[in-house]
Amino acid sequence: MGGIPQGHSKPVDPIGNFKPLIQRDRLPDPVIIESLELYKRGGDWFIRARSKDGAEGWSVGHPSKMALSQHVFTRVIAPYMRGKDARGLDQLIDGIFLSSSNYKMQGQLFWIQVAAAEFAILDLLGKVAKCSAADLLGGQRRKQIDLYIANNHRSKEPEESLRLIIKSVEGIDARALKVKIGGRMKVIDEVPNSTEKLIPMVAESLGQRCTLYADANSSYLSVKKAIEVGKILEANKFAFYEEPVPFDYLDETKRVAEALDIPIAWGEQESSQWRFKWMVENSGVRIFQPDIFYYGGLIRSLRVARMAAAKGFDCTPHISGGGLGFLYMGIYAACCPNPGPHQEYKGLTDDFPWESTGDKIIVKNGSMTAPNGHGIGVDIDPNYLAKADRVK
Repeated sequence: MGGIPQGHSKPVDPIGNFKPLIQRDRLPDPVIIESLELYKRGGDWFIRARSKDGAEGWSVGHPSKMALSQHVFTRVIAPYMRGKDARGLDQLIDGIFLSSSNYKMQGQLFWIQVAAAEFAILDLLGKVAKCSAADLLGGQRRKQIDLYIANNHRSKEPEESLRLIIKSVEGIDARALKVKIGGRMKVIDEVPNSTEKLIPMVAESLGQRCTLYADANSSYLSVKKAIEVGKILEANKFAFYEEPVPFDYLDETKRVAEALDIPIAWGEQESSQWRFKWMVENSGVRIFQPDIFYYGGLIRSLRVARMAAAKGFDCTPHISGGGLGFLYMGIYAACCPNPGPHQEYKGLTDDFPWESTGDKIIVKNGSMTAPNGHGIGVDIDPNYLAKADRVK
């Protein structure tokens, strides 16, 4: 049975005692949030944070899941944030969780709305402070972000999958890549035996050129099967093995990790700070992967990184494609002390017009320019935004 092992009696602290990340010394005066508004154009969701002094910040929400819980944003998050000092964003993220029993909504569809608000408020604060979001969150540590290219070709024959993987690697001259194995929440591959065939094919074709990662997406219901696949990955020199068993099987995940030399990566589906804390303290895995959208934004994800760093572990987040996912990943990796060697990359968006406000964000030689302009580092074309529809 999955979950935290029985007999654990330590009191649960849903918030924890985290040192604030926002650098208040850059913001000597209050930045009072006057409004937090949601807009939609086409398939994209835009958020505007405006201060009482007239400063503005913009962000883009999760490209598909915002629609499923947009009322959480307009009826819960926006009213809570109005009138608050944005400099206390760390505390506001916790406050919205505990206010009015909102904790009962905990899960992906709650936290993606919090993340959307956080990104816009960070943009607002950075523009007021005239610094990057990375500087606001502890300091810009990197100018370039090394990437791994993510691939998902489960429905294709191994030979076709390999062709497409090689094409994507060559597209950005990647030095690392991640392949999908297993059947995504089911043991049987969509194409029979593709996992056992694809792993050595990828290793033979790209192992000398790239660091190799593998993602099982919770495919293996038994620890035994997960370990068997892990041994194949080890034999082919893969560098991490993501979600080998169902993501909420914490004890089973830990048992797989203890049986293998390859580091286990975990956390994409997790929304609880407490469970991340338990997995860090009990060395359940060695690589932690909060999703920057699903987990509620940059502040909460960087908290996981701090917990992981204290144990000598990396925190390499998962990031959804579309929207400005690449940008939020870049901000995280620019300021995080322990992001791991490569960050997940699913492409720069061309869904709407935007431009860098600092160094131009480009992808070349397997790396991306770290966002360093004021706020989140890009401006979305105001003429484009002017034609977006307000969501009430």
